[in-house]
Amino acid sequence: MRKLRIIYEDKWLVVIEKPSGLLSVGHPTANEENAWHLVGEYLKSKNYRDNAYVCHRLDKFTSGILMFSKSEEIQHQLRDNWNDYVLDRRYVAVTEVVPNPKKAEIRSYLTENSAMFVHSTQNTEIGKLAITRFKVIAENKNMALLDVQILTGRKNQIRVHLSEHGWPIAGDKKYGAKTSPENRLMLHNNRLAVIHPVTRQQMVFESPVPKSFLKYFPQSFE
Repeated sequence: MRKLRIIYEDKWLVVIEKPSGLLSVGHPTANEENAWHLVGEYLKSKNYRDNAYVCHRLDKFTSGILMFSKSEEIQHQLRDNWNDYVLDRRYVAVTEVVPNPKKAEIRSYLTENSAMFVHSTQNTEIGKLAITRFKVIAENKNMALLDVQILTGRKNQIRVHLSEHGWPIAGDKKYGAKTSPENRLMLHNNRLAVIHPVTRQQMVFESPVPKSFLKYFPQSFE
């Protein structure tokens, strides 16, 4: 499919690899191309009755695994019970500072202001609990490659948690990054493990870590 790599497809689901810079879904105020539209075009080219339904989202400049259903019923089933179906959701991130400690769990309540800036709050009545685990898997003098696991799926969760601890993701100027070595947000969803909503099988989808991330840590991946 044009611009998108299909990782998996069956009668009920389509799982793709979304590139950085592509919206997951259309924005009401923009006429930008988006993954939902491209997947819908692909399905209709195979069977005009098929539609694409968004099951979750990735930020525009985050790349990686994105799942769509082929029916509205399955979409609601997954979205309304997302935490029951998702077994593991992992990302790789390149931070422009090496975290200390090298492994941790971050918990906070996140809220969003009128400027669409997400931040932690002490007010648990307006904030939603967000839990992020990470460990450093490679580093150089200035940067680190992190394996990140999210136990909740809040908007901008990884970006906010790392930034608020002083370890912004490279390319993330919105949340404090000063560098952008690849002219993109260096965050990639590389693993999604789910229970299939119809067959009930445990399924694991994986997407390779971008080479543009790995090249900064050559000695770790020789």
